[in-house]
Amino acid sequence: METTNTNPISSTPLEDWIDNYTVIHLLHISARTLQTLRANNTLPYSRINNKIYYRRQDLQQVLADNYVPSAIEFTHGKIIK
Repeated sequence: METTNTNPISSTPLEDWIDNYTVIHLLHISARTLQTLRANNTLPYSRINNKIYYRRQDLQQVLADNYVPSAIEFTHGKIIK
């Protein structure tokens, strides 16, 4: 009998994991802001020794969860409030 692995972490390809440095540059945030996101459980992570990694889909989810649409609409090049 085969067992299926339903754990999304273990089925995540290695290319989908990115390090602190990459996240800081992708999101244009400071190392301290990234540390805060980890500390308040906003952004899940994995730690190996002293190196921290994040899944790309977790970053995308955090961005989507915190998305605030603009209150300004554009129609034919004009701003409508």
